[in-house]
Amino acid sequence: MAIVVEKNSIDYLAGFSPIRCDTHFKHNIKLADKFFSNDKISWVSLGSVLEDVQNGMNVKTDFYSMEETDILYLSVSQIKEYGLIEKNQNFLTEEVKELNSFFELVNDMVLTTRSGTIGVALSTNHPSFNFDERTYVASGFVIVSKIKEGFSANVIANYINLFDVQKYLTAMAAGACQKNIAQPTIKNLPIPEVLLKNKGDFEKYFNEYETKSLGILKQVDELESELTELKADISSSIKNKILALYK
Repeated sequence: MAIVVEKNSIDYLAGFSPIRCDTHFKHNIKLADKFFSNDKISWVSLGSVLEDVQNGMNVKTDFYSMEETDILYLSVSQIKEYGLIEKNQNFLTEEVKELNSFFELVNDMVLTTRSGTIGVALSTNHPSFNFDERTYVASGFVIVSKIKEGFSANVIANYINLFDVQKYLTAMAAGACQKNIAQPTIKNLPIPEVLLKNKGDFEKYFNEYETKSLGILKQVDELESELTELKADISSSIKNKILALYK
């Protein structure tokens, strides 16, 4: 599929979605408008560099494992701009691989959260993935896109995480109670052509973010350990104080 360049992304977007005037749309699109309305930028449809775009798997609880396994079922809450987090991790049994709908994540994919917290993206090339020891399965609330050869999953994921892009995706979300986006929203997302053709010029910024964020996460882990120890100490002191009063 050839890359199609469009000079004005707002004109381009108007061809795909009905015109909306609701408050949710107007508030968020206004925050993204200055960037996406720039007619000096050559815009490209993100779908032209994607293949095998699909939602993750909806797995019944029958396939959940009470014990830790090497098959991780990734929810929206575990996919962050700075990598996977381990909190509230669900594991799946080996039997899940027998499902016709089963597919596992591989390198050079981009995960984009489509419900709940919308528009958070992560490349499967991120160091938080360990394909040598783990099998990763995305939940149905995640859009999984395979990146065509010659393009960078890291650059595309980091582009989606830019403030203006996330606000645009939030604006495009539909639903009364819980907002969500669909696959066409990702395929039709405009991306500056320069990010695809001169990705090396931008990778240094994204690599700097990745390196610094990993360092910050290490500090967060250490501080959370201190908080856990502090809670245990205070709880013990209070318990002992109460018990001493009733001797």
